[in-house]
Amino acid sequence: MMVRSPRRSTMALVSAAIAWTIAGCAGAPPAPTTADASRPDRAAALFTEALSAQDAGDDARAAVLLNDVIALTPERAAPHTNLGIIYRRTGRFDEAIREYESAIRINPADAEAYHNLGLAHRRRGAFADAERAYLRALELRPNQVDTRYNLGILYDLYLDRPQDALAQYRTILDLGGPDVEMITGWIRTLERRSTRGAALQPTEGAP
Repeated sequence: MMVRSPRRSTMALVSAAIAWTIAGCAGAPPAPTTADASRPDRAAALFTEALSAQDAGDDARAAVLLNDVIALTPERAAPHTNLGIIYRRTGRFDEAIREYESAIRINPADAEAYHNLGLAHRRRGAFADAERAYLRALELRPNQVDTRYNLGILYDLYLDRPQDALAQYRTILDLGGPDVEMITGWIRTLERRSTRGAALQPTEGAP
């Protein structure tokens, strides 16, 4: 089996920060008390600090900060997604899935959470669940190349569905995704494999 590395979405931290900003602009809640007014500001500062720690690879500190953010503002999806990323890359897949699912309950349109949920399910060997998560992410964000990359790998190496893998890889090229030479090589390999497989199929009436 060829080794192909899943692609972690580089948009996770940016998307989370944007989601925080947008959520903070929604609606006009009742006039808060002084303590209530300081809570979102404190949470936003901690979240920014957590993103910096996470981007620097200091997962332990980032996890502590993200848990503090969640305690202050449990209505926000982004901290759950980023905490899930930390859990996933440290091998705590069940906890990662729990955080992604929390993010999705808060924001059912969170394509980033579905993308990362698919990665966690694949690492657990739950390939059907991974496919469902990736497909839902693509329903929400059809042009997300990283999701198509990982779905193609799932079809190619784990589910033995070369035609579905080809469709994803070709779409990546159509979208102008990176690694054109590598993806083109994968497409050629799958096309050759499909041609050999078709040649080995018995023809109608053959003994």
